[in-house]
Amino acid sequence: MGAPILTPGPEPLDPRGRPFDLPGGPDAVLLLHGLSGSPFEVRVLADHLHAQGFRCRGPLLLGHGGAPAALRGVAWGDWLAQVRAELEALRGARRTFLAGCSMGALLALALAQERPERVDGLVLLAPALRLAAVPALAGWLSRRTPLGRLLPPVPKGGSDLRDAEMRRLNPAMAGIPIAAVGQLQELADHVDRILPGVVAPALVIAGARDHTVRLSGARRIASRIGSAPARLLVLRDSFHLVGIDVERDLVADEVARFLTRIPAPGRGG
Repeated sequence: MGAPILTPGPEPLDPRGRPFDLPGGPDAVLLLHGLSGSPFEVRVLADHLHAQGFRCRGPLLLGHGGAPAALRGVAWGDWLAQVRAELEALRGARRTFLAGCSMGALLALALAQERPERVDGLVLLAPALRLAAVPALAGWLSRRTPLGRLLPPVPKGGSDLRDAEMRRLNPAMAGIPIAAVGQLQELADHVDRILPGVVAPALVIAGARDHTVRLSGARRIASRIGSAPARLLVLRDSFHLVGIDVERDLVADEVARFLTRIPAPGRGG
């Protein structure tokens, strides 16, 4: 019987953003979405991996799926505790992989450092180690000034996607509380410190036209992770949400190829 899963709150308003658990063979992938997003951000990848025989599980992270104000009381440690429980739900898999988008990539790194014996590989999509100028300023306000925590949510102005149809379909929140951005930055600081202790093989994928995070963060992860050098794939035409943007098929193919090549425990490389 799997470990109890922490409840993220109300079901998302849009059914496309609901959590999923797609049954499969002996290998499992835990897929984690980003701040103010939903499992929709990783569903295209999950469907592709599921078709290849992987079990794919995509939770809805705490504070997500409703109004932005629900994020105000959530700390990054709460998200990490939730994904720990989600990993326990996959106990018994022959190989277990973590795939995260943006903040989800940081959570995957933190969990892999904590539980090296349980994580066989990492897929890091547009990791939010270093934010672009505007979100970085919002995080600074939250962390350095008491007033920042009282400000209303910052409107997002749509998802950071080049694909207009995916932007229309994506059921992301309309805004992000500044306090939540501060929590994201604290998580990024933690991940930056523990990167050398992450021993799982990793694939890092980033969009060259990302407006949310800086490419330098993906490069830093690829070079400083304990299993370095990690392969870094930079997508020429994609914005931030690379798993559902214009090069999503390439992303899915590269991820499936990477995971398939990682040897099962007890088998040589």
